[in-house]
Amino acid sequence: MEATLLKSFNNQEKQAIIFNAYSNPQYKLTNKTNKGICEHSSVCVDDLELNLMFKKNILIEANYFAEGCAIFISSIEIMIKELLNKDKKQINDILENYFKLINKEELIDNNVELGQLTVFENVKIHLNRLECASIIYRAFKKGLNV
Repeated sequence: MEATLLKSFNNQEKQAIIFNAYSNPQYKLTNKTNKGICEHSSVCVDDLELNLMFKKNILIEANYFAEGCAIFISSIEIMIKELLNKDKKQINDILENYFKLINKEELIDNNVELGQLTVFENVKIHLNRLECASIIYRAFKKGLNV
């Protein structure tokens, strides 16, 4: 895996990025719309309704309603930030590499920039947190197929 295209953060930076995304959400709604893509954790209370708006295959808007832990909420926030204004192919490439990253597998394409999503590179160490960081992957994959 080429590290040159992956941003690297020390543990304090990772904690700060995750805490900031959790504490200061930019895309979170106060109520469900009952129109979005729903995903739920199989092991905890994490619950997501994701709303995506595409124009000519470009993600132009995204928001969500969710309840859950800091890893879960921050993964949603950071994922949306990294995927906004990208086309569906770019989004899919980022999603696939993100999934490989959090599962400690070799990345599919080393030229895909994951940005702040790399803060989740060690979630597999705590297997229950792997599920928290995977929910947004599943929701966006559903959104690409709609």
